[in-house]
Amino acid sequence: MRSRSFIQPRKKRLLDRMSSLWLGFIVLVAVGLIVFGILIHYKSSFYIKMLDNLHRQNSSEMKKVKHLQKEVTLMRMQGQLAREVTKANEVLKESIQNMFDLIPDQITLTKVVMEKKSLYLKGYTDSKNSYTLLLEPPLKSIFTQTKVKFSKDTKGRTVFESYSTIADQVSLEDINESR
Repeated sequence: MRSRSFIQPRKKRLLDRMSSLWLGFIVLVAVGLIVFGILIHYKSSFYIKMLDNLHRQNSSEMKKVKHLQKEVTLMRMQGQLAREVTKANEVLKESIQNMFDLIPDQITLTKVVMEKKSLYLKGYTDSKNSYTLLLEPPLKSIFTQTKVKFSKDTKGRTVFESYSTIADQVSLEDINESR
């Protein structure tokens, strides 16, 4: 025998209410995680691009810094060279002033050639003795060798040409020859 029911059959849902709530929650969380992952991906790619730009800027700035350091070094060298030249010019100026202070009033110079280790003077004086007494002693005290040529000009003055040199220090060849 077959049993019969007194109530009308109701339609059954595929999922009950609690299961559909859980399934909806799981779907919502999954969609949220996917959206969050996509946002993180775009943000990280944005930061990677920004980091690349910063690296490029940093490298270009480092090149500029190196270039500026080279320029600063060059300017320091130029400044040092300028100070050395100024100092050398001051020494030269002082040497020339000292040389002209040695020349007495009775002697007139017409030509002066000053080199590192030699001095050429050409001029005239009233007599050979005035040169010998007034100018030769200071020249001999400064230079190791002095050669003088005297002659007379058309006005009767004594013309002199003096070439004075400072001998180099004793060379190794001189030491070897003396042994």
